[in-house]
Amino acid sequence: MKKIAKILAVIILIFLVLPVVLSSKFSMSRSIEIEAPVAVVFSKLTDLNEYIKWNPFPEGDPTNTADVTGTGVGSFMAWKGEKTGEGKMTIATIEPEQKIAIKMEFYKPMSAEGMVHWITKATSDGKTQMTWTFDQDLGYFNRYFGLFMDAMMGKHFEKGLSNFKALVETTK
Repeated sequence: MKKIAKILAVIILIFLVLPVVLSSKFSMSRSIEIEAPVAVVFSKLTDLNEYIKWNPFPEGDPTNTADVTGTGVGSFMAWKGEKTGEGKMTIATIEPEQKIAIKMEFYKPMSAEGMVHWITKATSDGKTQMTWTFDQDLGYFNRYFGLFMDAMMGKHFEKGLSNFKALVETTK
């Protein structure tokens, strides 16, 4: 019994101490090249009504609803669904034809905040390189999530970029 108690104590100690060495920040990015000028691509990004059309996260959640309020800086989209949870994304800043910063607020299933950046760059051949980045500060025990968030979210970013590319290239 003492041996089991010692093993259990070591496991608990490791669980409590390990976050000290894990990163307190999480960041991931995915990019795609779009066959359209940067102005066309950027115009689709500044309107959250367009985001609803290419957003990969509600796919497979028929209960998901999303409502957009406003345009430009300060506009936001609130969403709610059984699988997607509940949250709000707000356009914080716009650097024309370069970058959009979006504050992400997650309410359910867990409370958290993060930042999304959509970055566009014109290529020499008239196309656009678009990068979708997500950054989040992780609380002490949430640092464990940082170990597998890229694997969980990366496929959604790739699907979203593919959706966005198709939307832009068929409507330019």
